[in-house]
Amino acid sequence: MTTERTGADVVVVGAGSGGCVAARRLLDAGLRVLLLEAGGPDRHPLIRAPGAFSKLFRTPLDWNFTTTPQPGAAGRTFYWPRGKVLGGSSAINATIWIRGSRRDYDRWGEGWTWAEVLPTFRALEDYRGEAGETRGTGGPLPVGARDRSHDLSHAFVASAALGLGLKAVDTFNDGVLDGAGLLESNHLRGERYSAFRAFLQPVLGHPNLTVLTGAHVLELLWDGPRAAGVRLRWQGRTLDAPAGGVLLTAGAVQTPHLLMLSGVGPRTELARLNIPVRVALDGVGRGLQDHLAVPVISRSRVASLDSGHPAAALAQYAWNRSGPLSSNIAEAAAFSHARPGLDPAGDPDLQFHFGPAYFRDHGFQTARGAHFSVGPVLVDVHSRGQITLASRDPFAAPTIDPQYLTDERDVQSLVAGVRQAREIAGAPPLARLRGAEVLPGEGVRSEAALRRYVQEECSTLYHPVGTAALGDGEHAVVDRRLAVQGTQGLWVGDASVMPRIIHANTNATAMMIGARAAEFVEAGL
Repeated sequence: MTTERTGADVVVVGAGSGGCVAARRLLDAGLRVLLLEAGGPDRHPLIRAPGAFSKLFRTPLDWNFTTTPQPGAAGRTFYWPRGKVLGGSSAINATIWIRGSRRDYDRWGEGWTWAEVLPTFRALEDYRGEAGETRGTGGPLPVGARDRSHDLSHAFVASAALGLGLKAVDTFNDGVLDGAGLLESNHLRGERYSAFRAFLQPVLGHPNLTVLTGAHVLELLWDGPRAAGVRLRWQGRTLDAPAGGVLLTAGAVQTPHLLMLSGVGPRTELARLNIPVRVALDGVGRGLQDHLAVPVISRSRVASLDSGHPAAALAQYAWNRSGPLSSNIAEAAAFSHARPGLDPAGDPDLQFHFGPAYFRDHGFQTARGAHFSVGPVLVDVHSRGQITLASRDPFAAPTIDPQYLTDERDVQSLVAGVRQAREIAGAPPLARLRGAEVLPGEGVRSEAALRRYVQEECSTLYHPVGTAALGDGEHAVVDRRLAVQGTQGLWVGDASVMPRIIHANTNATAMMIGARAAEFVEAGL
């Protein structure tokens, strides 16, 4: 065993959305930071191109996880991409910049209400748009409207408003998830700004910051109940990295994985693999929640983002950062209440993602010609899954069982969502621009046929959360200042702490959590 002293005040495990933001905040506070990332640097040229995100799936930049077979979804296993690169999933996602609703955060309770998290959201942003009480300027991350949105996306906003009786809105970032509108993105001049590029790349030369890529953390080091650093594998060597504290930002899959490998988790789960129990916490790995999407695709009478030749799109982007690859594909959204009996004054159960392209099976399945996709996404999630250990080998992926569609309400929402997607596509002006429905197809109309379609075609929208939830109850893993229960010097700062999934895309919220985690770590050291 080789031991090296890092001199770090804090080891941050995982350079994803939460980790990059937290590392920058800790650095700005004057602390010495060691940031460990199992993936590599963000040198792949397609990282910069928002519209190329699906081309990064199943590459070395992706952990390429697979779930267990899902009985509620036709027995299928689900592919789960997660970023394995500086920037984490913010380097391979669709760059949608959207917060949850005021009700989402208020429901999390004391310390996490909308009024309490809003200043952190504002401090992250450099918003290019009309100033307002909810928006921030001068922050590290450029956010706002794309330079250009496709004509089909504008037609979708108008058609969603007309077809579902929704209002057209300018933003979804003021604490209300309602209506239809164009989505904001963390772009600038046609390029993606991942959490790494925005928060850490400008300070890589700082003397108090050490960033190691290709560094796989094996377990936590302990001094009694205190987390005293980590053990890692790097460049063929096993090293110990002592520190004053540890912040886990490895994400909703790997943060609970590392906790359990280190003896923090459900007693029965640890005993199954003969892992000595350091802290028995039943909530570790439990409470897994995710958003599911279903493709509803029509032919388009006008050119779509993917109807031209890929080489031409690449050349156009290389020339002046314009064209299809400068889009993030999911250009517009709408929120609706679809499930029968749902309170129309409460939270929406669906978020429609609109893309002026054929998007099915994570972009792996393509079709010739022009298309657009209206994808209902389940955002009021009732099914709950779990992350468990497959083995004691820290290089083995954990077992991922989201238990999709095990709650009947989730099925009902998505079936109703397919029907509403058809209403949107059938309303002017989108109706004037559409051809035949490709998926599910005109013949798929009955309740049974739609249920079968949902079960056979739904896929993750890449938003796993909840596996190290914050709170006060017996299943809480971290307290309201994100410290792991029963330990000292150990915090979590990623999407795993969300006690309930928000009703929108989760990346902005993960960055907010990372920023607040840094405040708590600084105060707790």
